[in-house]
Amino acid sequence: MKNSELDGPRRTLYGLLHFDLKYCTSDAKCLKSLGLLVILHTISLFHSAHGLDLGNCISPLGMHSYEIPDKAITASSSYDKASVGPENARIRHEKKGGAWCPRRQIEENIYEYLQIDLGKLKVITKVETQGRFGNGQGKEFVTQYVLEYQREDDGSWFRFRSRNNSEERFKGNINVYLAEVRDVDPPIIAKRIRFIPYSESPRTVCMRVEMYGCNWNDSLVSYSMPQGNKRGVEVDFYDYTYDGGRENDYLSNGLGQLTDGALGETNFRLDPKKTGIKGYEWVGWKDDTLSKIPISIIFKFDSVRNFSQVDIHTNNHFTRDVRVFRSAEIFYSIGGKYYLPHTTKINYERDDTIEDARFVPLRLQNKIGRYVKIDLYFQARWIMISEVSFNSTEAVGNFSEEEPPPTTPQPPTTTTMKKNAHFDSFDRINSNSQSEKLDGDGDTETLSAQEEDEEGAKTKLEEGASKKSNNSNDAPTLEQEKKEYDDEYISIIIGALAALIFLLLCVILIFFCRHKHRKNNNNRRGHKPVTTSHVAINLNDLRASTNGKLSNGNMYNSIATEEADSDHDGVGCCNGSSRGSEKFAWSEPRDYAVPDITKSALVVNLPPRVATAPKQLALMDKPPNYDALYAAADIVNVHGGSVTNMQGVSGNNVYAVPNAELLCSIDYTVMELRREDLRFVEVLGEGQFGEVHLCEALHGDDLLVDEFMLNRNLPRAPLLVAVKMLRPNADDRARADFHKEIKIMSQLKDLNIVRVLGVCTREEPLCMVVEYMKYGDLNQFLLDHEAEPPVAQASSSKTLSYGCLIYIASQIASGMKYLESLNMVHRDLATRNCLVGHHFLIKISDFGMSRSLYSSDYYRIEGRAVLPIRWMAWESILLGKFTTKSDVWSFAVTLWEILTFAREQPFLALTDEEVIENAGHCYRDDNLQTVLSMPGNCPKEIYDLMCECWNRQESVRPTFREIHMFLQRKNMGYNPAEEKLAQITVPIC
Repeated sequence: MKNSELDGPRRTLYGLLHFDLKYCTSDAKCLKSLGLLVILHTISLFHSAHGLDLGNCISPLGMHSYEIPDKAITASSSYDKASVGPENARIRHEKKGGAWCPRRQIEENIYEYLQIDLGKLKVITKVETQGRFGNGQGKEFVTQYVLEYQREDDGSWFRFRSRNNSEERFKGNINVYLAEVRDVDPPIIAKRIRFIPYSESPRTVCMRVEMYGCNWNDSLVSYSMPQGNKRGVEVDFYDYTYDGGRENDYLSNGLGQLTDGALGETNFRLDPKKTGIKGYEWVGWKDDTLSKIPISIIFKFDSVRNFSQVDIHTNNHFTRDVRVFRSAEIFYSIGGKYYLPHTTKINYERDDTIEDARFVPLRLQNKIGRYVKIDLYFQARWIMISEVSFNSTEAVGNFSEEEPPPTTPQPPTTTTMKKNAHFDSFDRINSNSQSEKLDGDGDTETLSAQEEDEEGAKTKLEEGASKKSNNSNDAPTLEQEKKEYDDEYISIIIGALAALIFLLLCVILIFFCRHKHRKNNNNRRGHKPVTTSHVAINLNDLRASTNGKLSNGNMYNSIATEEADSDHDGVGCCNGSSRGSEKFAWSEPRDYAVPDITKSALVVNLPPRVATAPKQLALMDKPPNYDALYAAADIVNVHGGSVTNMQGVSGNNVYAVPNAELLCSIDYTVMELRREDLRFVEVLGEGQFGEVHLCEALHGDDLLVDEFMLNRNLPRAPLLVAVKMLRPNADDRARADFHKEIKIMSQLKDLNIVRVLGVCTREEPLCMVVEYMKYGDLNQFLLDHEAEPPVAQASSSKTLSYGCLIYIASQIASGMKYLESLNMVHRDLATRNCLVGHHFLIKISDFGMSRSLYSSDYYRIEGRAVLPIRWMAWESILLGKFTTKSDVWSFAVTLWEILTFAREQPFLALTDEEVIENAGHCYRDDNLQTVLSMPGNCPKEIYDLMCECWNRQESVRPTFREIHMFLQRKNMGYNPAEEKLAQITVPIC
């Protein structure tokens, strides 16, 4: 059966499976429909894919076999054309002198080349070089060389660059007889190639060469498009290997990652090829403006071609706000300047079931052109593409470039002045275009032939009438009208510039007046005492920041603002009543340490919480005035106590201790370590006065001194440790804080808390060595796993059972129970501050704040506070009050992270300012607050526990002792040794 005959039945089956999956009534039926849907989707992917197959692209291209004739081999010069001319540069041949030798000696500034014309476009994946053996008389060979290539006749020459966009010098030969093969990655697509010898010192060279690859059947010579966008702080969806021009974030006249044969993984945060760049294979664009402007990609081919299909490899990771494009409009042109009004429009059916990346085939119905422009319209915030492949044949016939569209001059209007960044004005001709409908398999429905004929006849009549009208106008009239229109344009531009300058002056004046007014207010407030009726808002320039970007231009929280998904937030249980079906006997709270927050924090009057009529509440309960500034560094002490700052000298958060001075007066004994026993691995994070390094302790046995340390039965060497290092230029206060942190940390002895293993204080820089775990932090560990399916299946994916998740949470609760018994407050409890070891052993750490990987999790005030507001209790955000009960709140958010496998940030749909406003709703108790929704695999009693932890009243929240007992009771009988430990291959950090 032909492929075209399969399209209809397959599309019908695909739709029925979607329907069955949506309305299935039993688990068995759902699993059966899902399995069939996955199989069908996989078949459709293989059926549609036509991408470059690098595995089979390794054939010799003709130097040794003489498929490349002598006349196609030229050179910049030859030492003796008769004996060592370019035609002698054939690999493993001893013809005449035995190789090509340039006239001059090669050194750093000498440019000599051997040029080979391949006849047509080829893909080059390997190159091979050999020196001049000359029947035993030769002594010349090349130690290094570079490659240049050309795709079009009289086109630009490109210098080959590696995947990190740096110039690549290939290693040559070590003698005159051994041939050396080098990989070309990314592959070169070219019609001509040059081998350019290179040497740092003067050297006589000769060389023989061969190339390996295959034909470039796509015949594509370039594509032009906007450069990709950055996502968060660690993922850049750029076209790194693009070899064309780059100007103002626009790529032109080159090829890159869309034609390199490398397909992207569905999880774009992975780095399977170990390039050091996450999501490297993807080029992605985001649309935050809701302007419905498409991404336009212009493809240029080596000749006029007849197009039948284009396959676009795109991502559908919809839980990360990435989807296949909503629709595609395709334009064709011969000359590339004007595009025909007859377009192909294809709609893609939204897929909410399967997230896998896939090839999307677009049928082009044998359209003719040398240029193809594809406009992709957004269906979500992100479009991501890793490969584009065309199926076409060379068109037969004579073709001429399109003429400019006939138009009658009209006065310029606002509409005609607006230009799309990626389109020529003629591209948007309002005509009835062909429309196709494409579902997940790529099936289409086209207009009938009669409708196409009617469209063609109508277009010809319109063009004839326009030409006749255009010919009746004489030249002087057109020239005069053009001059008038130019004058109007100039007038409009001058007026716009004048208005812009006036607006800027007004903004500067308003800013100056407001700054002066604020300064006066600050001076007046400095003389007033802080009373209990005021609330200190600890966020700087809150109104001036939008989407995490402060007024000074520094960007924060980029991941949170880019991956919002409002479907995951709900309204519910942050109030004074208990929702749990299982009742807990919560104990009354004790007074705990309240960290210090500002030296001169501004105060904001919040409306009192009084019981009034609903109408009065609506008038009184306005949000707090968030214009209040953070006047100083850290956190407020509502009761006037003195506690350490939240951010330590090495960038980590510091425990809040109620009697820190008393604790620091106690003598402590910590092992002094030798610096040479610590082998540096990488930098984990840094702060203002220090850094946190990941190291290997060469003599790990000496550090395991009691039952609270790592399991003695595990291999000892080398032992991973985190080293907090104080820079030598730190001031006396930083040094005192560092010693205080060592004393505090050295007192902690619990299986689920990282321990101080030793110090290096005999010489600079001062260091504190603490435990680190083999599998890194819990956040990355969860991201690398997925939920265990309800029915056992053979799968290569790494899974975690529900029992394992609760076991992890119970260990965190156990560690926090220990801190609670010491009346200590962590203040930054989250999965990023938990480490994972063998058999899922969890240890609570404190240096997640220092890592740039998690900078988006913190609201930053430049030079001042760093606050994890999405994990903080409302009283910590608004009142600066940190207690063990505020840690309980953070634990519930951490538990929510665990049950969702850390797939998204808490309150992802809210900006930082909206998170603070949400805390204001909790303060007023107006039942308008937003809480985190129940995870998909979460039982009701566990979610009820979370809601109890998010209770507005501290006294109603459970203690960690009660939480630990509850989780242990819910997870009785679980044995971590029975989990599939062989699947755990998470990187160190």
